[in-house]
Amino acid sequence: MNKNDIKKWFDQIGEIFLIDVGVKQNHSVIDFGCGKGNFTIPAARIVGKRGKVYAIDKNKESLDELIQKSEKMGLKNIVRIDVLEGTKVPLKEKSADVVLLYDVIHLVDDRKKLFSKIYQISKQNALISVFPKHHQEDMNMDLDDVKKEIESAGFIFEKMLYKTLMHNNYLEKGHILNFRKS
Repeated sequence: MNKNDIKKWFDQIGEIFLIDVGVKQNHSVIDFGCGKGNFTIPAARIVGKRGKVYAIDKNKESLDELIQKSEKMGLKNIVRIDVLEGTKVPLKEKSADVVLLYDVIHLVDDRKKLFSKIYQISKQNALISVFPKHHQEDMNMDLDDVKKEIESAGFIFEKMLYKTLMHNNYLEKGHILNFRKS
């Protein structure tokens, strides 16, 4: 863990990153596989009091830590969602402006089912932002294959970004794939 990187991320870089990706004030954001909130907390700051961030994860301890951290920061717009299975997300249809799938799709056994659920809970023209960190080693796919797989689920590729972001508590550069719900 690099405490200096974490401080930089939470002090400024995280919000700048998510604004560049497309998160805006008053948005409803789903952080799928949120962990301890490296993207949830900056997103909650951006969306403000009238926005919401749904923090979804299987790991109860990570969610506990995220909620404690967010309460200390005075963030009241984070909704915790504990899931037992990867694609069972208890959100109503067309409820999300943005879905963050950062460093998580390689962990999902049935990505087709996941993308179908994401499509269902996303608003028209919603932003689907993907950081496929482990696409080569865990999915045996290159970035173009990942892009095609997501497009086959009905999303339209918008752009690829190469940005500094948080991964395993370190700042590093990575490719972000942005899609829109058609």
